[in-house]
Amino acid sequence: MNQLSSKLNLKSVLGPLKRYLEDQYQDRLSKIVLFGSYARQEATKDSDVDVLIVLKDPVDASAEINRTSEFIAQLCLEHNLLISRLFLPQSRYETENSPLLHNIRKEGILL
Repeated sequence: MNQLSSKLNLKSVLGPLKRYLEDQYQDRLSKIVLFGSYARQEATKDSDVDVLIVLKDPVDASAEINRTSEFIAQLCLEHNLLISRLFLPQSRYETENSPLLHNIRKEGILL
């Protein structure tokens, strides 16, 4: 995937995703962070789009995955890519020091 088409495609995915999440979660939404290969500009044609969604506590991650599945599936089909979501409560994002969260804080791009 060339850089230009990757950037254009990513913008056309992240814009609607951000608007949808802002609409769905309103004041509960703390931040949306792009991480992984797209954030590092190392994405290939087989890369998924990794997105961390931080919500104010409490968060039931599996319920949030289910809640957003229909919209995400449609977006994936429209753009021929896979979007991986990770939902976390704000308290965990702020305090946990796992390798994954360390990398997200270091390399992630706030949307």
